[in-house]
Amino acid sequence: MRPGLALFALLAGVGACAWLPAWALKDDAKQPIFIEADDVEVRESDSTSVYVGNVQVDQGSMRLLADHVTVYHREDRQPRLIIALGSPAKYKQQLDDDQGEVKAFAKRMEYDADKDELTLIGDGLLIQGADRLAGERIVYDRAKAQFRAGGSGRVKITITPEQE
Repeated sequence: MRPGLALFALLAGVGACAWLPAWALKDDAKQPIFIEADDVEVRESDSTSVYVGNVQVDQGSMRLLADHVTVYHREDRQPRLIIALGSPAKYKQQLDDDQGEVKAFAKRMEYDADKDELTLIGDGLLIQGADRLAGERIVYDRAKAQFRAGGSGRVKITITPEQE
C-alpha cells in the first residue's frame, strides 16, 4: 500500500502490533486524498510539496492534523518520505472488523516508504481503546510487523484486559 499520504495508515498497524490483530480499514488506501492547508508550495525542481498551517489530510477514515507536512516525491510522483510536524501532530483511523480506531500523537511523524517504516519522535503516544504505548521515539517496521520504542526516558505501555 503506497498511494499518497495513505501511508500514514500504517500507524494503525503499530497499535495492532502492540495489542491485538487489528488493521486499518483496507478500503482507505483506495479512497481519494483531500489536503487542506493555509499555504502550499510545490517545488517540482526537487520533487517536494510543503503544506503549512492547519494542515488536514483525509483519506477514507484516516485523518492527519499537523502544523507542517513535507512530502518528498519519487520520479513517479509517489511519496518517498513524509514528515509531519505539530504540537503535536495528530492521527486517527478506523480499524477493520469494528475494532474501533487507533490514534497517534507526536511532535514529529516520519514515514519512509522505501523502508516501509514509521517513526514517532518527541512525546510519541499510540492509543487503541484503553491500551497505550508512550515513548520519546517509537519506530514501526511494517514489513517485519514489529516495533521498537526507546530514546531518552522510559517506554510506558498500558494493556487493559478484555472485559467479559
